[in-house]
Amino acid sequence: MKKKSLKFIDLYAGLGGFHQALGRLGHMCVWASEYNHTLRNLYSKNFPKTPIEGDIFKIDLNSIPEHDIICGGFPCQPFSRAGKMLGFEDLKKGNHFFKILEIIDSKKNKPKYIFLENVETILKHNNKETFDFIESELIKRNYEIDKKILSPHEFNIPHHRRRLFIVGSLKSKGGLNHFNFPNKHKEYESSINDIIDFNTKPYKGEKLYLDNEKKLVINIWRNFIEYFPKNKKLPGFPIWSHEWGANYPYETKTPFSCTLKELKRKKGMYGELIDSDNHEDALEKFIPRYSNNKLIQFPKWKINYIKKNREFYSENKKYIDEFLKKNPKIKDLKFTDQKLEWNCSDASMKLDDKIIQFRPSGVRIKLNNWSPALTTIRTQNIYIPKIERKLSLKEVAKLQSMDLKYLPDIYNNKFVANGGYRAFGNAVNVDLVTLIAKNLLN
Repeated sequence: MKKKSLKFIDLYAGLGGFHQALGRLGHMCVWASEYNHTLRNLYSKNFPKTPIEGDIFKIDLNSIPEHDIICGGFPCQPFSRAGKMLGFEDLKKGNHFFKILEIIDSKKNKPKYIFLENVETILKHNNKETFDFIESELIKRNYEIDKKILSPHEFNIPHHRRRLFIVGSLKSKGGLNHFNFPNKHKEYESSINDIIDFNTKPYKGEKLYLDNEKKLVINIWRNFIEYFPKNKKLPGFPIWSHEWGANYPYETKTPFSCTLKELKRKKGMYGELIDSDNHEDALEKFIPRYSNNKLIQFPKWKINYIKKNREFYSENKKYIDEFLKKNPKIKDLKFTDQKLEWNCSDASMKLDDKIIQFRPSGVRIKLNNWSPALTTIRTQNIYIPKIERKLSLKEVAKLQSMDLKYLPDIYNNKFVANGGYRAFGNAVNVDLVTLIAKNLLN
């Protein structure tokens, strides 16, 4: 017997990840909304049969067609670690869930299914009260709710991206008796190489090649890693090179809480003697940024990191001092690029088979099994030493399991220039959404 085609609406549609996933299963998108003008135009070109509107707060709810499924990844910034964690107090983005409730309430026949996505931190936000509210409001509307944190890499997709998926079904229509979240794969067999296009040159407007400053960063840390003593291991904690040779107070007092006399004759970044007649000047010139804040006592995690870095220097002093002599320009790098995160455990001590990401926490180097989560920040696009560039938009689309035939216009100049990478960072993984939807809508 042929399965019934269901109608769905695509809220906060972005690049149409939900549209692609449910479309694969034979269901029809009857309406969509997307605030961003560039994305809305792109969506219209990619899915010309679907009417799409702009600001959801200015839409007449009666104009939204009847539908069986309401789906969307409502704005996550209010609940994300990357944002201010304001939750529902974020008047611009935190109240979108209330609009979802209004859409449900506006329909004579409530949508049978609900399918939402958000960051995992929403579960713990505001002492769990935020998600408890979301769940209780949906239950009040006669939905049975289930939730789970899943990542594409758990399903053999080379992308580590943990997200919370929320599904619901009307109790009057059977609830979720039929539903289970898809089973994770027991073994992981993919790698980042599966999505790289080794033969095609990227679009010229993407800016995928490193500038001279970042090339220098790579070369300096390559020297540090590849010539590190073979009988030793790089640590798993972040390496803060500013602590090499430093002995300023940090355990019981902070530099800010010390007097100038207490700081003088101590050593700051890279072991440089603190020599200043002004307390503020001493902090600014000699104390690393993460230790130069107005605190009386550092948190335990920071004390621990500083302690470990000083022990690491002490244990490898001969090698590090020689490295600094040969690579003095490390001190001139951007502050965050003077920090290294080696997330490769017992892997080979070389960069050519790794993935590199320039992050606020430092230069992160990891195995090439999967990409770290795409962010909305273009500069954090991962760099692949093997191909000497960052991932192209087409390759990023593959990380999100998107079928490029539905994205014929991603190299529109406006899209590339106005947040193309950010759009993929906000998107859902199509393969993962398809697996969940298949179990929910059968």
